[in-house]
Amino acid sequence: MTGGRRVVVARRPPALAGRGTPCPLGDLPGDLPGDLPGDLPGVPAIVGLQLRQALRTVGAVAGLLVGVPVLAARMPGLWVWVALSVAVQCAWVGLSLLQLRRAERLER
Repeated sequence: MTGGRRVVVARRPPALAGRGTPCPLGDLPGDLPGDLPGDLPGVPAIVGLQLRQALRTVGAVAGLLVGVPVLAARMPGLWVWVALSVAVQCAWVGLSLLQLRRAERLER
């Protein structure tokens, strides 16, 4: 750390563009493909879509958590446990990457 002096902020600075306040840069249609107001869904819609996607992922995780021990109990042998352990770890990584990519795609 630099040994600089701390600055106390008494209140939050005002927002640049709040509800009902025009953007300081004005309307800039055409800069990016999704810049027009009607092009993208609102934040609540995006959150809802991401929540549904997350619930699907939770369902897949629950299926793995319940299914792997049931599968291992029905199959005798030590090698089954080793194979399932490796397969489950690969499934966790795959599910996490899939969830991340889908959530990012929904934000676009």
